[in-house]
Amino acid sequence: MGYVECSSPSCGNPVFAAGLCRKHYEQARLETAAPCSISGCSNKAYRGELCATHYRAYINSTHPICTVAGCSNHQRSLSSGLCEKHLQRARKHSNTAQTRPSDWGARERHPLYKSWTWHKRGLPASMVPEWASDFWVFTTAVGVKPDGCTLRRLNPRQQLGPQNWEWKVSTSNKDKAAYARAWRNNNPDKARNSDLMKSYGITLGQYDAMHDAQDGRCAICGQLETAVGGDGAPRRMPVDHCHATGVVRGLLCTACNRALGLFKDSPEILENAVKYLAKSTVDTSKP
Repeated sequence: MGYVECSSPSCGNPVFAAGLCRKHYEQARLETAAPCSISGCSNKAYRGELCATHYRAYINSTHPICTVAGCSNHQRSLSSGLCEKHLQRARKHSNTAQTRPSDWGARERHPLYKSWTWHKRGLPASMVPEWASDFWVFTTAVGVKPDGCTLRRLNPRQQLGPQNWEWKVSTSNKDKAAYARAWRNNNPDKARNSDLMKSYGITLGQYDAMHDAQDGRCAICGQLETAVGGDGAPRRMPVDHCHATGVVRGLLCTACNRALGLFKDSPEILENAVKYLAKSTVDTSKP
């Protein structure tokens, strides 16, 4: 017998019964089927007088009890002898033992769970091992989180632990920018040290040592910095570094630092510039 397509328009699937594919046959049958015989169920009968859901439940109830000790569920697979739960465990973990921790789900719903995961992240971890390894030891130690507060370290250079924590009132987002500006104004050295570390990987102490070694003068032109900032105060000499390797080379005045950038840090271009200047320079000492 040759291939026969479903009579439903634009279907193209093979015929299952009554000139229709399996999908359209079931749809047509359900349109004329009686309601499920289970009280309160509005679904159409799927097999006999039961809808698909109640039919599967009925079939499942006829199966023997799961072979796992202590389980009262019916077997999902007769060949395996396991219920749905233990069958999925066996497929995923190759055994039917409980793999979830006893407190599974309880930690994730706890108000302090996000604080715990935030502080124990990173390498090295910012939380002491006894807290990082046991969430419930951590919650017992810090107690209930006060409204509007966040957990902070008393000493930011040490790990969060039994002697190094506090609940600190949070700063609203709209006040954080103003707070940051005020902090930088009140702590200029710390702000400068932070900027140097982020941009060049050196501390303010290392910058000052380079400044003293150069006698406060530009490493190229040998002059003092003449540029001033927006407040009218003299600017600190910029840090010059290799853009390819990130290695700090020295301190330059603003003019020389910009000049190197315009010359693309290229020794070849700079040599050509020297040759150009030497060739075009007129010796005014001769008559």
